[in-house]
Amino acid sequence: MNELTKDLEEAGLSNKEAEVYIALLKNQPIGGGKLSKTLNMDRTHTYNVLKNLVYKGLASNIIKDKKTLFQASPPKNLLNQIQQKEQVIKSIIPKLESLETVKLTESVAKILQGKPGLRTIIRLLLESKEKEILVYGGTGKSYEILGYEMPHVAKETELLKIKGRIITSEKLRGHPFTKLPNFKIKFIEELTPSSTMIFGNRVSINVFNENPFVLLIEDKSVADSYRQYFEYLWKIASK
Repeated sequence: MNELTKDLEEAGLSNKEAEVYIALLKNQPIGGGKLSKTLNMDRTHTYNVLKNLVYKGLASNIIKDKKTLFQASPPKNLLNQIQQKEQVIKSIIPKLESLETVKLTESVAKILQGKPGLRTIIRLLLESKEKEILVYGGTGKSYEILGYEMPHVAKETELLKIKGRIITSEKLRGHPFTKLPNFKIKFIEELTPSSTMIFGNRVSINVFNENPFVLLIEDKSVADSYRQYFEYLWKIASK
């Protein structure tokens, strides 16, 4: 259940909100006092969390035998929060963009941490409109870190007609990312803990250790030099 709690946190709930929501699904309808005992949670805190869930449309209360009982709303209601946030974000993006006074044209290098960093790179890739991406040292680790998101991303690249070439280790032959229909694959012997992706004027170096991060470089000359190195490896790699 701990994994499910983490998934709900990824969806936008706090840790306690996730715990209470799961408990409601399993024990509904239930009084706040009994729920606090079930979760071994402070009674006042339990009621505050329930109040938050009701506000978010993820719980409701009913009166039965003069007692207030709580029950969970359908899990699909989780999508409501995402859709509301999406609408708000879309409405403020033009306002935020209007505040930009200077566009940086010089080289930019930045470090993006964890899952959010990987998601940022994927978003940049899908929005770049580049028709070919190059990857060497492909590890397949993004499939482990982002899990169920990656098949959707792979499908998006197909829909956007993005093609690519990947150089990866012989040890990963047969991995899902080596079977993407819109990518050509070649293999080398070495297995590296990081991968490098080149698209447009960007180079993304993805490091998959205990605390994954991405080094993103935005510079045409740097991207061109990495692209030349990729072409050299492509010639000597095996099919």
